[in-house]
Amino acid sequence: MKVDYFLLFYSIVRKNIKIILISIALYLFFLIANLPANIGVSALNLPVNVKLTSVSGTIWSGKVQNLKYSGIDLGTVSWKLQPLYLMTGAVAANVSMIKNQQHINTWAKLSLSGKLELEETRFSINLSSLQPLTYGMPFSYVGMASGYFPVSYIYKNNYVGINGKLSLNNLEMISPQRQHFGDFVIDFRAENDGMTSGRVKDNSEQLNMSGQLTLDKNGIFNFTAKLAAREKDSSLDNVISFLGIKDATGRVQLSHQFSLWQ
Repeated sequence: MKVDYFLLFYSIVRKNIKIILISIALYLFFLIANLPANIGVSALNLPVNVKLTSVSGTIWSGKVQNLKYSGIDLGTVSWKLQPLYLMTGAVAANVSMIKNQQHINTWAKLSLSGKLELEETRFSINLSSLQPLTYGMPFSYVGMASGYFPVSYIYKNNYVGINGKLSLNNLEMISPQRQHFGDFVIDFRAENDGMTSGRVKDNSEQLNMSGQLTLDKNGIFNFTAKLAAREKDSSLDNVISFLGIKDATGRVQLSHQFSLWQ
């Protein structure tokens, strides 16, 4: 009996084609995942205002010793990829940023469509480290910002759903004159129309303030607030008087709008 070895080989390969393809895919996956992180980062087209130094580890689990964004020193950034999400066309990772006593920790997922999902986001930031954002403005400030956001979704020009609480503690203006404002809390909530709203509440002994903010899917940020000093004729009352005309209740109304993205 003559054996056709070619047909026999073809039959074996056809029966095991899925196993072969899966094996090749796994090999390529682990090969890419274990590439040095500096090679992967160097391949990225990063904005000119982002600066990285001392990249170590792998694409799978790596660290940037120092990250700067628009002059803001964000400190050490580390990440650990969640490999299963790559099969769905998304990148997901546990991300941590640490600088001295400041920190940001979150689980982030970015899909190919540009939708960003954040879960269990916790942070504590010294506001003085954000001073580069206010260069050119006639004031500077200090204080601490901390927050917990269980789940948030940001999908540019489609929807912005931010849920959580932001606390501002010991907020103080240090120029052009020193003025203590106290503590504030902002509760964020995702709305059904694809936007996020926030309610501002004060826990201050100096400033009486109530406010509302909104961020829509197109990146338009609106903020309105009414404020008044709890003590009449105080230094804070004089500062507030420069911001606008007081209404019948002795409060000054503020309103501001700007775009976060185009």
